[in-house]
Amino acid sequence: MPSVKREQLAAMNWHYKRFSLEYCLKALEKTGFSSIAFWAGPPHFQIDDSGYDDIPALARQFREHHLKCISFTACASHQMYQFGIYGKEHIRQACRYFTNGIHAASELEVPLMTVNAGNGFFNTPRANAWKRACELLCRVAEEGRRCGVTLTVESSRPQETRTAVTLQDVKQLLNDVGHPNCKAMIDTTAMGASNETVWEWFETFGDDIRNLHFIDGEPMGHLAWGDGILPLDDMLHCLNTYHYTGPICFEITHERYWRTPEKADAQTFKIMERYLED
Repeated sequence: MPSVKREQLAAMNWHYKRFSLEYCLKALEKTGFSSIAFWAGPPHFQIDDSGYDDIPALARQFREHHLKCISFTACASHQMYQFGIYGKEHIRQACRYFTNGIHAASELEVPLMTVNAGNGFFNTPRANAWKRACELLCRVAEEGRRCGVTLTVESSRPQETRTAVTLQDVKQLLNDVGHPNCKAMIDTTAMGASNETVWEWFETFGDDIRNLHFIDGEPMGHLAWGDGILPLDDMLHCLNTYHYTGPICFEITHERYWRTPEKADAQTFKIMERYLED
């Protein structure tokens, strides 16, 4: 039977956006999580191109609830702040925003920051957004190198972007960025949208996969485990086969969980608990 370590299992706070961060952290601690993959967005935390909220206060909240932050997300899907964005001033603002994300993660002593390649415009040549995304990813990755933070880049669904949708897109993107602090991550929802498997991703990237958004789906959906059709045993067997020891983050976002987010986490943790080594 495949196995995981408790500290790899990282809950997220995205589906608690209609609750206070304190409510979220109490729920995660009660459920049994020891790690969090923190989504740094309002109302729980604010980053923009001019700065970010109080990191020591955030770190204190994590400690009080016995949670270690092992992955950090500066949201890369806003139209205002994204890789591939158009316009000199918008690019400068996006660069400052993601650089602030790097600095916030570094202050929290989190080694990984999750991003995607953005989208640009659907009515302009894909190559334009691609070039801008590669240039900005390289700049932000270099700041990450100086701060000890690695960017992990996920694919997105085709309705979200034309930039990096498939495994092969991410492979080409990372080759074009060409920076050692820019690595691959799997989002199982985007993976399902492209009819891919975790085996194909690990066969392609191997040790360069540093992070996972690991959720159930139909095959898409960002669902709690047990609510979709993805082959959990087989997927965890793949992680074991490739000796993956990084974060396993539960990016649960479907609206069915918005009123009772703690139930989705408890359901997921109960299922994953069967695979714990300890």
